[in-house]
Amino acid sequence: MLALTGCVSVTVAPGTSILPPLNTCQAQECSAYMQTPAPICNGGACLVASTYTGLVLVVSLSEDSDFAPGQTLAIPYGSLSFSPTNATCTSTSTPCAELPAYAVVQGDYTVSQQVQSSGTNGLDWNLGNPDFATALPIHVTYRPLWPLAGGGTVDADSLGLPLEPIAAVVVVETAPGSSPGPGQGPSIGFQATLQPSTLYEATLQPDPPFDQAFPPEVTNVTFMTGTQTDNDSLDPDKTTLLSGAPVTGLQLPSFSVSRPPDGLVGWQLYLRDATTQRRLSSRPTLGTHTNDCGSTPCTVLLPTNHAGPTGDALTGAELVFVPPSDTLLPTYVVAALADEFPYVEAYPQLPAPLTVTGTVTDMSGATPVEADLIFQVAAAESGTGIDYFESGTEIALSSTNFEYTADTTAFIDSTGNATYTITLPPGVYDVTVRPFDTTHELLVTTAFDVDPTAGATSPQLRVDTLRPVTGSVRVGDQRPMAGALVDAVPTGCSTGLPPATVLPPLYCMPRDFQTTTAADGTYTLALDPGNYALRIQPQDGTRFPWVTQPVLVQATPVNVPVVTVPAPVFAGIQLFDPIGNPVAGAVVRVYQVPTSGPAIEVGRAFTDATGTYALYLAPSSQ
Repeated sequence: MLALTGCVSVTVAPGTSILPPLNTCQAQECSAYMQTPAPICNGGACLVASTYTGLVLVVSLSEDSDFAPGQTLAIPYGSLSFSPTNATCTSTSTPCAELPAYAVVQGDYTVSQQVQSSGTNGLDWNLGNPDFATALPIHVTYRPLWPLAGGGTVDADSLGLPLEPIAAVVVVETAPGSSPGPGQGPSIGFQATLQPSTLYEATLQPDPPFDQAFPPEVTNVTFMTGTQTDNDSLDPDKTTLLSGAPVTGLQLPSFSVSRPPDGLVGWQLYLRDATTQRRLSSRPTLGTHTNDCGSTPCTVLLPTNHAGPTGDALTGAELVFVPPSDTLLPTYVVAALADEFPYVEAYPQLPAPLTVTGTVTDMSGATPVEADLIFQVAAAESGTGIDYFESGTEIALSSTNFEYTADTTAFIDSTGNATYTITLPPGVYDVTVRPFDTTHELLVTTAFDVDPTAGATSPQLRVDTLRPVTGSVRVGDQRPMAGALVDAVPTGCSTGLPPATVLPPLYCMPRDFQTTTAADGTYTLALDPGNYALRIQPQDGTRFPWVTQPVLVQATPVNVPVVTVPAPVFAGIQLFDPIGNPVAGAVVRVYQVPTSGPAIEVGRAFTDATGTYALYLAPSSQ
């Protein structure tokens, strides 16, 4: 938590014919704001003091910055250092803060001779170094994780924070004593610059063709300031959870797989994390460095390197069959039952794909609507329905078993219709229609049936017009908030309420729309069905804060309750790097991370040559 106060001079943002209200003590007395705590006149503006929870400061440094050029840091307000040790603050009204020094991480990923061999726990892959461990060529990714209020973590970018995975750079090492690369080549390592005291999911992924045999290493790591070492040696995880396997006791995961009568030559098989859906094992192409995998079953070894010394290789894992890219077959996912997998696994027999041709129109069925279409399988079908039999047991095939996504476009053709054509595996699909125009709504329709017993069909998809959303914005002293940007930020798909934590898949998300409030503070939007954070952004220089209002758009027009923009908290800071230089030319964004739902940006500013920025935030009670 942090109390924020201060003052700055007034500058009115240009570029609009509508004069916005200004937060000045001369225009309206601060007592006109009906809010608690009561605002006071400070530096010519009506301001309040407040404490905060859940605020995150995101600083994106310029490419020509002396400190960490091009990097982005995310710092919870409670973790900001407001006592710079090497800096000289130049303002008595703006607090000073120091950015944390970075951690420089260096390392490699080595494979011992024992693991390369064909003996016990070996992976039977000769790397060409008979007397040494081998440093594999790899690509390394550090994915920022963010703690949740109820415990656990989630990808920062899926929460809505602008923190993308960080890719390490490859380092070729020729110093004596370094483990050689494959074929006695130079040693291969990596280096990454990371924010200290931040939790990352680190993935050290062998490059092809070595990923056919050697698994990625997946671990959660945190580094402190300075140069750190992240050397890793492959130690494949063991399992006791593979039921029906011919080997008892600790073992590496292996499966007897088949696809009668066609076989699995050219297919890929791997284990992935059931929650994150990121790969945990090697990803062999069947029929190459394995048994035949044709018409008869073959045994496939899938080592993992994620469980640690006390974990099991199969805990939290799923088995994935991936067809070759030139086939029209869905990916098949086998989930564990109480962490157990049958040793024998088969890809079920499915009917041949069908070509579907149809049109997209408005609700009358008469006017064509050009659009992109995305088809995502919800339930695959066998020749007798959406069930199949495995070892005498009836298994329902659903979205948890099969994954298949395809897209096409409906263009107006010579007949005057907006026609689409697509070939799909039979099944039931969720279809998203994204019109090209800004008149018709994004449509998410379920139960789109590609029926193998009905043959080719010609379904017509009808899209409605966008939903009208109206409202008004006023200042806390009852003046109309003219000239403010009204930004409808999507937070959830039209098929349900927003998820508890993270943003849903992009394919079904409504589109972002914007408008500007009129002189009387009113606005009108036309939106897709779905969930939004309606964000009101007063013009820069007015010294008013951004304000958000949740909005659910469904079948009927929406009249949003009046949004009130309060007297703000001054949240400007003078930023310095760890050696006392001002952080100039940086983009500063503030995000509110609620206990549930995605993070929402609530303020933005830019640092000047002294590292100083002015920012105004809505009090925490708003």
